[in-house]
Amino acid sequence: MADKIGRRSFIKKMAAAGATVVGAGVLAGCGKGSSSDSKIPANWDKEADVVVVGGGGTGIVAALTAREMGSSVVVLEKAAVVGGSTALSGGVIQAAGTKFQKELTEYKDDTPEKHYQYWLQAAEGLADPELVKGMADNAPANIDWLVKQGLTYVSVYGVDPIPYVDPELMTDRIHVPGGAGKAAKAGTGKIHVDILYKQAKNKGAEFMLETEVGELIYDPKKGVVGVRAQKGGKEIAVKAKKGVILATSGFDRNKDMAKALSPQQYWALETGQVFTAPTNTGDGIRMAMALGADLAGVGGTIGVPFYNVAIAPLSTNLPEVPGIYVNKYGLRFVNEATHYAYCMRAVFNQEGHEAWAIFDEETKNMGGEVIGGIFKPWSHDLSKEVADGTIVRAGTIRELAEKIGVNADNLEYTVNRWNSDTAKGRDTLFNKQVGLKPLARAPFYAAKVKEGNLGTCGGLKINTKGQVVNVDGQVIPRLYAGGMCAGGFIGPYYPGSGTAIAATVYFGRLCAQNACGEKPWE
Repeated sequence: MADKIGRRSFIKKMAAAGATVVGAGVLAGCGKGSSSDSKIPANWDKEADVVVVGGGGTGIVAALTAREMGSSVVVLEKAAVVGGSTALSGGVIQAAGTKFQKELTEYKDDTPEKHYQYWLQAAEGLADPELVKGMADNAPANIDWLVKQGLTYVSVYGVDPIPYVDPELMTDRIHVPGGAGKAAKAGTGKIHVDILYKQAKNKGAEFMLETEVGELIYDPKKGVVGVRAQKGGKEIAVKAKKGVILATSGFDRNKDMAKALSPQQYWALETGQVFTAPTNTGDGIRMAMALGADLAGVGGTIGVPFYNVAIAPLSTNLPEVPGIYVNKYGLRFVNEATHYAYCMRAVFNQEGHEAWAIFDEETKNMGGEVIGGIFKPWSHDLSKEVADGTIVRAGTIRELAEKIGVNADNLEYTVNRWNSDTAKGRDTLFNKQVGLKPLARAPFYAAKVKEGNLGTCGGLKINTKGQVVNVDGQVIPRLYAGGMCAGGFIGPYYPGSGTAIAATVYFGRLCAQNACGEKPWE
């Protein structure tokens, strides 16, 4: 009975409406991305054993793996370049028990089982344990495979605390690729992409750029047999003799899908800034939904605080920046130095999604280049930001509260408690361990907390073979999905840097291996 009013019923109704709903309704977003049960084309413009939709991290790995398996493969990418959000990222990847972890950290006896338990605890019971275990168990072998392709790793670091995750499980597992120094930074992912893309090309994988897939071709007896795409203003039909792999990432840039499926992503699009590939508009998800595909794990985001104030340093080369977060009532509500995505979920969950970063003149004197954040540093003396309203300045805490519209008595109490605690080197409210300095030197400053967004979490429901599952729990034949286009392996927020690329490698390889094992449909 509950299913009649639940999400599953909603998805089923949307899917039943087919291309009409997906092409024009609330999930259409950009107005493209349908599927059909139309007849198999009499003539195909191109064919391969495996067709991969999307040339980002997952798609490149899938193409390379397909060639290793001896299958022909073509990758259709709507952008003019490959790499997607993986190329824009820090390129880091999580794994436990690797030679790099043993050599570069104090953790000599970490195991995939501990890694699995960490990811599972962070997911708050919402992830599919089998998908999570597959990722964790295969992560060390995937590192070995990446090294075989030409990658290496020069440092390994850990995730900042998550309050309810067992600290014994929070070890250093985030591997930084070599080629750009020991600190991960935006764009280092291009090293990862370039090496794998070159290997895939050398092994015979074909990449068609500026080719936008708009439809999955489905036959009721055979399953997904190919795709229709636009190339140079012309529609082409591409035959997939064994299977189609969707590797189109999430719906990061699609406001309609975000509004329907992920309120925090919608908030980030409206009030923050998204830094993923412009092509991440949920195409693969919409196309599969038109065939009745179910969803899993949607709703979370890879949210990062826009400013460095109060948080744990986002890179090993950044200092601690003293400060606190308060909500519209002038009260602290989170350990600001917890894992960045956990912290941003806490911000989003405040009334009105409103929070302020509070700091003093002592912090301001660290310079706007340091305290402004990794996305967009502030001017050195903050004069520009004060002038344009990004930062509010006041002579007293009470005056600051009045200017930003929070309860003045509460804010004074909050700052006084913080100052009393930190004078003794502690935080009695949340046991924060970072930036323990009083906020006592006037003038005082406040900046509204914004999300620097690195994408959505959740997508198509898949099984342990990477096959897409419909709302009735049945496999959609010959259709696979991986990376951030798929869901079920992440909970309500992103569980730590390196998880996404771990997913691109694991599910990219998994989908390709299983798709290549399909018997050709003719």
